[in-house]
Amino acid sequence: MSDHRAWLTSAGLDRARSIDEARGIVATRRGRPVDVVDGPLGEGVSGMWLSMPDGEKVIVSSEAALSPRHRQHIIAHELVHILDACDDPTAPPPGPQRRNRYEDPVEHRAESLASELMMSIEATGGVAHRLAGMERYR
Repeated sequence: MSDHRAWLTSAGLDRARSIDEARGIVATRRGRPVDVVDGPLGEGVSGMWLSMPDGEKVIVSSEAALSPRHRQHIIAHELVHILDACDDPTAPPPGPQRRNRYEDPVEHRAESLASELMMSIEATGGVAHRLAGMERYR
C-alpha cells in the first residue's frame, strides 16, 4: 500500500464516495463543521482554508472558471490541510498562507494527497453511482 493510500485509510477517507462525504468525514474528525463557500480570493489563488470561531471554512475562488472536477480537487486539497492541522500540533496556524507553488513541501503533499483522494472517490463513488443507475433497469 502506498504512503498516500495508507494516509487516506488512516484518515477514513478511503470510504468517501463523494467530495461531500469526504468533507463530512473531515468535519467529524476535526470535531467542527466544515463548510465550503465560493468567494473572491484574488488572482492566482483558487482555494483557501480558514479556521473560524464557528467552524472551518473552505473558500473556493468565485473568480476563476473552474470545472466541477477542478473545484472538487481544490476542496480535497484544503481538506488535507485541515486534517494535517488535526494531526500535527506544530502545523502553521490556520489562515491565509498564500502558498501557491508546489515546490513547497506542504503544498506538494496536500496536492498529492488530494489527487489520491480524488482517484479514490472516482473509484468508489463512480462504481456506486453506476450500480445505483443500474437499479432503474430492474
